[in-house]
Amino acid sequence: MKAKFMMKNILILIITITMLQMGFTSVFANEMVLTVSHVLAPTNPYQYGFERMAEIVSERTNGEIKFNIFPSASLAEEEQAIEGLQLGTIDITTVSAAPLTAFVKEFMACDLPFIFSSSQEAFDFYDGEIGDLLLEKTEKIGLIGLCWWENGFRNLTNNVRPIVTPADLKGLKIRTMYSPVHMASITALGASVTPISFGELYSAMQQGVIDGQENPVSNIEQNKFYEVQKYITLSRHFHDPSPTFISAKTWAKLTEEQRQIIKEASIEARDYMRQLGVDQEEELIENLKKEGMQVTVLTPEQLNAFKDATKDVWKGFEDQIGKEFLDKFLNALP
Repeated sequence: MKAKFMMKNILILIITITMLQMGFTSVFANEMVLTVSHVLAPTNPYQYGFERMAEIVSERTNGEIKFNIFPSASLAEEEQAIEGLQLGTIDITTVSAAPLTAFVKEFMACDLPFIFSSSQEAFDFYDGEIGDLLLEKTEKIGLIGLCWWENGFRNLTNNVRPIVTPADLKGLKIRTMYSPVHMASITALGASVTPISFGELYSAMQQGVIDGQENPVSNIEQNKFYEVQKYITLSRHFHDPSPTFISAKTWAKLTEEQRQIIKEASIEARDYMRQLGVDQEEELIENLKKEGMQVTVLTPEQLNAFKDATKDVWKGFEDQIGKEFLDKFLNALP
């Protein structure tokens, strides 16, 4: 009897342990950790936006979905991140429009110079019909567009002289992204263009491979470009929209409710990071001055000279972008 009693207790213990193990396995199985990649600094609005998005998603899914965020291109450069989403090895990213042009040519229109005069104009534009149309076009390459984030306006820096007129760029070697439109625009201003990945940019300036570059103020300040650049001109020549995507492979694993939560969270985080970027800019410019950079603010007349020099750039890309879409894009501009 004693042996039977002991066997019974052992059996109950085994069943109890098994049930507990199954329960814990179920908890872990239901937890999904999404890999998030971006190329900018941990102090950039990109990072704060993803942290806010992660909080919202975790809260509204009761902890079932969490984010593992990799800033500073520590996981991938933008082109690699796009490919990672296609493969399903990266779940979420936000990238500039430029690297998307290798996959969807219509994104080249986003790189046109001097098409917006304010951040709000750009926000309203990309939150509307054209922005939706562009995001729809990425579905064919395995990317699900969530919404449009942004990285501000791009400005010229160099280590040779102040840039006040397009003529001041003559003979300077300026880095751009691998964007045909960016390269054509800076060439039209008189500079010699050298495309270099963002991760290699600081060392290229430090070693004198290039004289200057163009980036939003946040990138310039947060990556300490002031250590290797003396002059900045607030040219605001390109606006840098940043569409945010989730991998179609990841999207397929989610329930409709989870998809809706992620979509809504990306929009709430978008509004937060956009405002943060706008609020930060003046402070960051003052920091650049304190670090020794000479800041040039162009008068309206001086700015018009830059606009005039690049006004016909779009004509060289009409065939690549597609006339029908380009006309729709240009006609929708404010």
